[in-house]
Amino acid sequence: MPKRAKTPEIPDDAKYLTVVHPYPAHPNMEIEAHRREFARWIAACITDPMYLRAFYHKPTSPGSVIVEIDETFPDFKRLLGMHKWSEILVEPRDEARFASKVFYCTWNSERDVQKNGTQTFRASITAL
Repeated sequence: MPKRAKTPEIPDDAKYLTVVHPYPAHPNMEIEAHRREFARWIAACITDPMYLRAFYHKPTSPGSVIVEIDETFPDFKRLLGMHKWSEILVEPRDEARFASKVFYCTWNSERDVQKNGTQTFRASITAL
């Protein structure tokens, strides 16, 4: 029996980042309000929501979210690292002690991310 041909690579002009301990604390991405809060938070981190394309959440890994950012984003180094919630939130309450950490993702294409059982949430600038 002949081997099945490998699926051709689809050009992907995005970079994928992993956010560990995403905002809000202990988010349930099945809930619309939590998805919206996370999207607003990450948009505040990147300063221009136009670069945010989508984010991916795996229900079995609630402590991390994969974010798809357009590769034309000019300052990835500023986005990487620790982001203290107290520096981003206008009136932090109990959340002031928390921080999120952003790393490059080990997967570098949308297909790789989807194959690992994540759920996709497309970002809409008008919804932010």
